[in-house]
Amino acid sequence: MDPKNVPKKMDIRCYGYRTRHGTWIASCIDLSLMVERPSREESLQALHDQIVLYVQSVLDTEDKESISYLLPRPAPWHDYLIYYVISFAVWLRHLNIPVFKEIIPLPQAA
Repeated sequence: MDPKNVPKKMDIRCYGYRTRHGTWIASCIDLSLMVERPSREESLQALHDQIVLYVQSVLDTEDKESISYLLPRPAPWHDYLIYYVISFAVWLRHLNIPVFKEIIPLPQAA
Protein backbone atom coordinates (compact mmCIF):
# COMPACT_ATOMS: atom_id res chain seq x y z
CA MET A 1 0.00 0.00 0.00
CA ASP A 2 1.18 3.45 -0.85
CA PRO A 3 2.21 5.49 2.25
CA LYS A 4 0.01 8.29 0.93
CA ASN A 5 -2.98 6.03 1.67
CA VAL A 6 -2.21 5.90 5.39
CA PRO A 7 -5.18 7.43 7.23
CA LYS A 8 -4.68 10.78 8.92
CA LYS A 9 -7.27 9.89 11.52
CA MET A 10 -8.11 6.51 13.00
CA ASP A 11 -10.98 5.57 15.30
CA ILE A 12 -10.00 2.87 17.76
CA ARG A 13 -12.30 0.62 19.73
CA CYS A 14 -11.44 -0.32 23.29
CA TYR A 15 -13.16 -2.10 26.14
CA GLY A 16 -12.51 -2.96 29.75
CA TYR A 17 -13.82 -5.27 32.43
CA ARG A 18 -13.07 -6.49 35.93
CA THR A 19 -11.88 -10.08 36.27
CA ARG A 20 -13.14 -12.46 38.93
CA HIS A 21 -9.79 -11.95 40.70
CA GLY A 22 -10.51 -8.23 41.05
CA THR A 23 -8.00 -6.95 38.49
CA TRP A 24 -9.01 -4.89 35.47
CA ILE A 25 -8.41 -5.74 31.81
CA ALA A 26 -8.34 -2.98 29.19
CA SER A 27 -8.03 -3.89 25.53
CA CYS A 28 -7.83 -2.11 22.18
CA ILE A 29 -9.16 -4.35 19.42
CA ASP A 30 -7.93 -2.16 16.56
CA LEU A 31 -4.28 -2.28 17.65
CA SER A 32 -4.32 -5.66 19.42
CA LEU A 33 -3.12 -4.23 22.73
CA MET A 34 -4.15 -5.40 26.19
CA VAL A 35 -3.18 -4.58 29.79
CA GLU A 36 -4.13 -5.89 33.22
CA ARG A 37 -3.87 -3.67 36.30
CA PRO A 38 -5.24 -3.62 39.86
CA SER A 39 -7.69 -0.74 39.27
CA ARG A 40 -9.89 0.54 36.45
CA GLU A 41 -8.07 3.87 36.30
CA GLU A 42 -4.64 2.20 36.18
CA SER A 43 -5.73 -0.12 33.38
CA LEU A 44 -7.17 2.75 31.33
CA GLN A 45 -4.01 4.83 31.79
CA ALA A 46 -1.75 1.88 30.96
CA LEU A 47 -3.73 1.12 27.79
CA HIS A 48 -3.62 4.78 26.77
CA ASP A 49 0.16 4.80 27.29
CA GLN A 50 0.54 1.59 25.25
CA ILE A 51 -1.53 3.02 22.40
CA VAL A 52 0.54 6.22 22.30
CA LEU A 53 3.84 4.31 22.39
CA TYR A 54 2.74 1.85 19.70
CA VAL A 55 1.52 4.55 17.31
CA GLN A 56 4.66 6.65 17.91
CA SER A 57 6.94 3.68 17.23
CA VAL A 58 5.07 2.80 14.04
CA LEU A 59 5.19 6.38 12.77
CA ASP A 60 8.90 6.74 13.65
CA THR A 61 9.90 3.86 11.38
CA GLU A 62 12.22 4.45 8.46
CA ASP A 63 10.18 2.04 6.36
CA LYS A 64 7.20 4.30 5.65
CA GLU A 65 5.50 1.65 3.49
CA SER A 66 5.09 -0.61 6.53
CA ILE A 67 2.95 1.96 8.36
CA SER A 68 -0.19 1.04 6.42
CA TYR A 69 0.31 -2.62 7.43
CA LEU A 70 0.84 -1.82 11.12
CA LEU A 71 -2.04 0.63 11.52
CA PRO A 72 -4.50 -0.90 12.19
CA ARG A 73 -3.33 -4.20 13.67
CA PRO A 74 -6.51 -6.21 14.32
CA ALA A 75 -6.91 -8.33 17.44
CA PRO A 76 -7.98 -12.01 17.37
CA TRP A 77 -11.66 -12.70 16.69
CA HIS A 78 -12.47 -13.54 20.32
CA ASP A 79 -11.47 -10.01 21.39
CA TYR A 80 -13.99 -8.63 18.89
CA LEU A 81 -16.62 -10.96 20.33
CA ILE A 82 -15.97 -9.65 23.86
CA TYR A 83 -16.09 -6.06 22.59
CA TYR A 84 -19.46 -6.53 20.91
CA VAL A 85 -20.97 -8.44 23.86
CA ILE A 86 -19.96 -5.58 26.18
CA SER A 87 -21.25 -2.99 23.67
CA PHE A 88 -24.57 -4.82 23.46
CA ALA A 89 -24.87 -4.97 27.27
CA VAL A 90 -24.17 -1.23 27.51
CA TRP A 91 -26.78 -0.57 24.82
CA LEU A 92 -29.35 -2.65 26.77
CA ARG A 93 -28.60 -0.71 29.95
CA HIS A 94 -29.09 2.54 28.04
CA LEU A 95 -32.58 1.30 27.17
CA ASN A 96 -33.16 0.46 30.87
CA ILE A 97 -33.31 -3.26 30.10
CA PRO A 98 -31.88 -5.30 33.01
CA VAL A 99 -28.53 -6.91 32.25
CA PHE A 100 -26.92 -9.64 34.34
CA LYS A 101 -24.22 -8.17 36.56
CA GLU A 102 -22.56 -11.50 37.18
CA ILE A 103 -22.46 -14.91 35.60
CA ILE A 104 -24.86 -17.36 37.21
CA PRO A 105 -23.16 -20.73 37.78
CA LEU A 106 -24.77 -23.77 36.20
CA PRO A 107 -25.92 -26.58 38.52
CA GLN A 108 -23.34 -29.32 38.91
CA ALA A 109 -24.18 -32.86 37.84
CA ALA A 110 -24.63 -35.26 40.75
